[in-house]
Amino acid sequence: MLLLTTTVPAAAVIDGTTDTTNSFPNVGGLQLQDEGEWFDFCTGTLVAPDVVLTAAHCTDFFTGDVGDPDALGPDDWRVSFDADPDENSTYYGADHFVVHPDWLANQVGPGGGNSKMSFLKDGLEDIALVFLTEDVANVTPAPVADAGYLDGLDLTSETFTVVGYGTDEYVTGSAASPMAITVYDGARSYKDVTVITKQDLFPDRFVKITKSVCFGDSGGPLFHEGTLVALNTWTFSYRCDGPNLEYRVDSAPAQSFLDANL
Repeated sequence: MLLLTTTVPAAAVIDGTTDTTNSFPNVGGLQLQDEGEWFDFCTGTLVAPDVVLTAAHCTDFFTGDVGDPDALGPDDWRVSFDADPDENSTYYGADHFVVHPDWLANQVGPGGGNSKMSFLKDGLEDIALVFLTEDVANVTPAPVADAGYLDGLDLTSETFTVVGYGTDEYVTGSAASPMAITVYDGARSYKDVTVITKQDLFPDRFVKITKSVCFGDSGGPLFHEGTLVALNTWTFSYRCDGPNLEYRVDSAPAQSFLDANL
């Protein structure tokens, strides 16, 4: 949120480490197709052999059927689990999307604010599943946290890791600048972060972490010792140089959604 007044979707890891050793093989880069061209736009995690967990705001606009010329649909979505995808990478397509119904019911368009208003208000559950057309080969799905997982930790003494694809740095300008100079390599990167435990007007469905994620990391995982505990959702800065909010998958609304669909 810019000056704590505006929320914008999160994207790639700022000042992160490129995953050259394939340390996070179950984290994939999501792409969408527009006029025959494929573009990176979000991140997701394989949580079952044919299921990707990501953010609702990375999926809610795929509303068309296969072949629909007027709306994005399953045939306009794909994911690669390569650390640095290119035209020779293996891609997996979407069969269908399952977005948390409360997100679909309560979303009212662009929002702002740093409290329980707009994107952070009760009922906006930023979580979705993408069911693939086939199982992903040679990749072990990530374990997902059980209910209340984070409540059992002393958050001030734990280290977490964010993973994502996307913007790596703003050299000049910001996401609000038409002539911004950015660093973006399209590769998977990661960074260890800590939790900011002071609550300042955000719901307990979120956890606040130190500077890390940016535009393109949305939907990617926050890991604790290999377990997926939250999803990259909102950054507080158009330059991605402030703290971020992660949507807790151990929260009651997320757990209910996962139990019903996964």
